Amino acid sequence: MELVVGKNKKELKIQLKKPDILFDSWKIGYNYCIHNNHVNKIQPLPITALGKKKITCISGDSNIRITVVFSDEGDYISIKYTVDNLTDADIVLGKITTTISHLSFAKSDNYQFFKNGYQSWSLTRVYSFDEKEMVSWLRCMNILQDNPRNLPTGETGCFNSTMFAAIGSNNNIYCCVGQGKPFNQYVYINAKKSLPDTIALDIIHDFCNMVVNPSAKLRTDLIYIITGQNINDVFERYCNNIKPVITVRKKVPKGWCSWYYYYTKVSEKNIYDNLELLMSKGKRFDIFLLDDGYQTAVGDWLSFNNKFPGGLSAFSRKIRTMGMVPGIWLAPFIASKKSLLFKEHPDWFLHDEHGEPIKAGWNPNWDIFNYFYACDTTHPEFQEYIKKVINTFVHELGFGYLKLDFVYAASLCGKAYDMNISSAQRLKLGYSLIRDVAGEKVFILGCGSPLSPAIGYVDGMRIGPDVAPYWMAPYRYYITRDPHALCTKFAIRSILTRAQLHKNLWLNDPDCIMLRQKETKLTIEERMSLINAVVITGGMYFISDDLALLNNKDWKLIDIIDELVQTCHAGKTYPVDIMESKIPEIVYNTSGYIAFFNFADRPRKKIVQLKGLLKKVILPANRLVDIWGNRDIYVYSDHIDLGELKPHESLLCKIM
Repeated sequence: MELVVGKNKKELKIQLKKPDILFDSWKIGYNYCIHNNHVNKIQPLPITALGKKKITCISGDSNIRITVVFSDEGDYISIKYTVDNLTDADIVLGKITTTISHLSFAKSDNYQFFKNGYQSWSLTRVYSFDEKEMVSWLRCMNILQDNPRNLPTGETGCFNSTMFAAIGSNNNIYCCVGQGKPFNQYVYINAKKSLPDTIALDIIHDFCNMVVNPSAKLRTDLIYIITGQNINDVFERYCNNIKPVITVRKKVPKGWCSWYYYYTKVSEKNIYDNLELLMSKGKRFDIFLLDDGYQTAVGDWLSFNNKFPGGLSAFSRKIRTMGMVPGIWLAPFIASKKSLLFKEHPDWFLHDEHGEPIKAGWNPNWDIFNYFYACDTTHPEFQEYIKKVINTFVHELGFGYLKLDFVYAASLCGKAYDMNISSAQRLKLGYSLIRDVAGEKVFILGCGSPLSPAIGYVDGMRIGPDVAPYWMAPYRYYITRDPHALCTKFAIRSILTRAQLHKNLWLNDPDCIMLRQKETKLTIEERMSLINAVVITGGMYFISDDLALLNNKDWKLIDIIDELVQTCHAGKTYPVDIMESKIPEIVYNTSGYIAFFNFADRPRKKIVQLKGLLKKVILPANRLVDIWGNRDIYVYSDHIDLGELKPHESLLCKIM
């Protein structure tokens, strides 16, 4: 890294060599409220101290001081922020925005932007700067799947990302800008093409109106700038910088889940029927998960409906006697309007400026006429309630796997009991409460979760939207303009684009596989593409079917999938074309496997050029063995001819 000072000795420029990237025209913006007066300022970022490996910049006004320190860490840059309240009054802090007005790569005029979505279900993919992001016109969709405080603008060449983002060029130069520890704020990396060969970048720390007390000093999350000429290497280096202190679990679990066949109609009988069938086959999973549908109302977790007349302890014990861990679904930080929790404890919820409870979304499975609401994890009485819930499920009923869903609600912006912490810290607090009661042996899965606050608290993380017994959701995508649109195609997209997080931050949960050939709209090609995406990324592996619908071939397939997942889990996954395709179509695993996908709605003749990483891992002397087709695929000197792939078809191959 080379730090270059402008001619007047005050203008900050950062010049990187090998690869050659220029970060120029830095500004800092901030907004806060003091004595009911709203302040919103943008200023140049002035240099106050210049060293060989460090630059210090101080900005602010008579109320607030913001110190920004740039450090040369060898192969990356770190940026550290400190905020001081200089007054004897409380300051309500909104956002701090660091703007790089001119970001350019040497000899490049064609850029791509890799967007990481806000939470589990949010869209994650690459864009070219002649595209634009889509945003739903339905507010409930934006709350449910995105961040209302950082929604896309819908303008061409303007994109946003959360936690980390990457920019690539036609010269194979890549730059990742990402959030570092301690993950106490949400960090947005937003980009806009300003000139043909220049990008403007905003790095935003969102404090969501947290209160900074008089004379207090606040240290914000680090920012990393990491560059290189291999995007998968750049992502790997970023993940290494933010790894949790706790060791990520080594074993990837295999399980069964009730959701994608029974949904909220699941009953005690359904659970016992599937357990009995599993026993008759002489099979077992690691986890046997009861998903949504057992509670009388969302929020009333210890009140079971009449579909479970025997409660939950009996089949929890039965699951354990069969050598499996019983799992349970919870949405710990929300409650429906008809729940006793909402009716009897309205003060346990986040509220807006008018005292109304904060809406956290709408789910027709629960209540077609009403919203559900966001709980306040900072409220002492709610904390005692959720600790009682976790203690009951884990230590009294014996559940050893907790699927925590819709947890983004804890981070919605609103008035909380304790406003001295940020919205991200409210979610961290909720996770901490649950982990402390559950203990380290219990497997905790985050779902519908913003990513960075969960690091260090969860064992697994859902990294995409729900799969579905259909490929695409045209109504949700085209009519409601929902870019996240729950469907199998978009689930696969996130499985592949977020592969870099697996084993670095947690175990990736790609959601469930559906093997049934009845009561589904998925073709055999679509089912196998989901299976191949799960296998090649080596993540968690759950089946969600009425097991009575599976035939003998399906039961044999389960064993083969399990063996392949475990093999690929031991390797690393590299989506080769992650910066070139909306959904990666070439995915390599270092255990010796490679997958090819056709996401088009038409047949395509697939010829893959041997270049870059592929040229190193597949030699002309190699052959590819199609795992499911049991055939050899010839490798030419400079390409692979895969023949014609049907719509949504894929190939999983072993490199021999």
